[in-house]
Amino acid sequence: MNLRQFRNSKGLQRKFVVSRINISGKHLNDIEAGRVNLTDKMASKLAIFYKLDIKKIKEMYEEGKNE
Repeated sequence: MNLRQFRNSKGLQRKFVVSRINISGKHLNDIEAGRVNLTDKMASKLAIFYKLDIKKIKEMYEEGKNE
């Protein structure tokens, strides 16, 4: 499961997530698609928001890059 699939499985809209972690919709879209590097800071923000560990966030990020 990649980051986008995870977000969708929780019924979370992109607009809601970006408002909570203070990034643009385009940037979240690019992260979910693996088009930009996932920094440790951003991985930490996503991990806190999704209540997951950073390792899981990075695994899902890599899934998105491979699709």
